[in-house]
Amino acid sequence: MIRWMLLRHAKSDWADSSLGDKERPLNPRGKKAAWSMGQKLAQNDLIPERILCSTARRTVQTLQGIQQTLSQYSQRGVPEILYFDELYLANPETIARVAQANHGGHSSLMCIGHNPGMELLASGLSAQEIEMKTAHLIVFEKQTEKPADWGNASEMYKGWKMIEDLRGEGEGGQER
Repeated sequence: MIRWMLLRHAKSDWADSSLGDKERPLNPRGKKAAWSMGQKLAQNDLIPERILCSTARRTVQTLQGIQQTLSQYSQRGVPEILYFDELYLANPETIARVAQANHGGHSSLMCIGHNPGMELLASGLSAQEIEMKTAHLIVFEKQTEKPADWGNASEMYKGWKMIEDLRGEGEGGQER
């Protein structure tokens, strides 16, 4: 079985109009939500073996908030982390390609990115329309014949089952 976790970054700050989109940091609400997402990952035993993260400042800061919490609340520690420019505002096909090429033989993988790509990918994997707000995590599992078998790119959309739908504290919306 493999597990694919899709996380949209926490709420970013629009106050400094001189910053480009990729350089926008998290606002205070976003920082709190990132920290609480790390806590939820630890509490629900949803810590991935590897994280693939967009290089945008808001995604990196979301990951940093999660890392701080995991170092406090998780016995497993912090997962292996790789950063990819290609995940910045990536479409679903690019996210799937990066995941397929960089799972590193791990059976659990998290991708941290942006909408609309994350939302469209989650909708495609679940075969239903999913709205992903900020600091929103959707977790999928897929039965595989061999552990950590992510298959090829043409198989990336087949056989997934959504098992979790979590939001970071302070980000609104309902949790399941």
